[in-house]
Amino acid sequence: MTLAQLIGPEIAEMLKSGDFSGFRVLSQDFHAADVAEIVERLPQEQQVLAFLAVDRARQPEVFDYLNPDSQTHLLENFKPDVLSHVLSELPADSRTELLQELPGQVTRRLLEVLPADERKRTLALLEYHENSAGRLMTPEFLHVPADATAADVVAKVRKVGRDVETVYVIYVIDSGQRLIGTVSLRDIVIAQPEDKVSTFMTENVACVHTNDDRELALNKLREYDLVALPVVDQQQRLVGIVTFDDLSDVAEEEATEDILKMHGVATQLDDYFGAPMLKKFRSRATVLVSLVLVSTFSVLIQQEYNALFTQLPLLAAYITMLAASSGNVGTQSAGILIRAISTPDFDRKRVMRIFGMEVLVGVLLAAAMALISVLVVTIRGAEAQALHEHSIGEVALILGLAMLLGLLAANTLGAALPLIMRRLKVDPAVAAGPFITTAADILTVLIYFNVAHLVLLAM
Repeated sequence: MTLAQLIGPEIAEMLKSGDFSGFRVLSQDFHAADVAEIVERLPQEQQVLAFLAVDRARQPEVFDYLNPDSQTHLLENFKPDVLSHVLSELPADSRTELLQELPGQVTRRLLEVLPADERKRTLALLEYHENSAGRLMTPEFLHVPADATAADVVAKVRKVGRDVETVYVIYVIDSGQRLIGTVSLRDIVIAQPEDKVSTFMTENVACVHTNDDRELALNKLREYDLVALPVVDQQQRLVGIVTFDDLSDVAEEEATEDILKMHGVATQLDDYFGAPMLKKFRSRATVLVSLVLVSTFSVLIQQEYNALFTQLPLLAAYITMLAASSGNVGTQSAGILIRAISTPDFDRKRVMRIFGMEVLVGVLLAAAMALISVLVVTIRGAEAQALHEHSIGEVALILGLAMLLGLLAANTLGAALPLIMRRLKVDPAVAAGPFITTAADILTVLIYFNVAHLVLLAM
């Protein structure tokens, strides 16, 4: 149970009785995230009063931890002086993220209350593409020239340390503002005061460009195990940094987006969970209706082979088992390949090895499932009227062969489709879930009836 859940009712009563000073004193001892959760749990009519009761110096920090709905509600009810104070003191990246989610006219109104320098900085960030590193970065970072001494860096940390995103990494630039190295706070502390940073800085620094995708930034941060990643423009000038906390949010968003896509929810991540019911209905119905249309092929195939049901009615009983097995196998292999191509250490040779291994595993799975299918049919048996003068052995043979070939095909399709979609520059996550299941269903049904036709013809 969180702190907000424990004391939320008492806080609500305190505010209801008008004891705002009591809440201010109490909130001083809490982390800003806990204060934000307390505010969020209050009825909307009390949220503004509770937020204003927080110490003014802590208000921007608490605001940064609020969820988007609570932030929007507060912004709509703040007086101009509070609005200006909160927005201008927010970290530049947090302010940009907030403004990009609001309607255009609201964003323009909020930009007007910002001081000129903060407005210019925010507009510069908003010009970058929504999913780029430039949109995610903060321009508040420590940088020093290469000829600065360790003593110079310590003095600068003391002077501006409270105003930057992190003091643990200091970036070294040349006279053209180009990134040439980094030094850590540890390096500075153990160096002699007169040592120049150029003598102990780390060169060949990993970085991203402003227009690079945020996923690339996330992968580089993980690959090099960094606290923050520098962002440079096309002239290699250092213009900002993206930090681990920002990119951890990106990782969560990307994972959620992939999960939604894999389950056939055709919507953008940013607003699905808070979207109106009709929007949720449309986003899910879009995929379901398209799958119904595609599944029509399966129905047409079954209609084409209706004569086989008349000849051997028992065949109809095993269609569901066969289709479900192939759909699950296809989804498994698709999920494995999607994960393989989305990891930071992705390379073609490694993925092709994984693909080959999954095909071999698919052969073993198909053989095992075929054997189990034969045993199920044999042990279960059937009444004479369901066999129409055919033997249970014929049904077992048909299902066993169809299971073997169907699972081989579905497994290969599931493994290959993400690679094909990546080559076509389409998100591979779309290949998984309902689309693989439907495609495998159609393919398996086609295999099933053709195998049945050939076996019965041979018998």
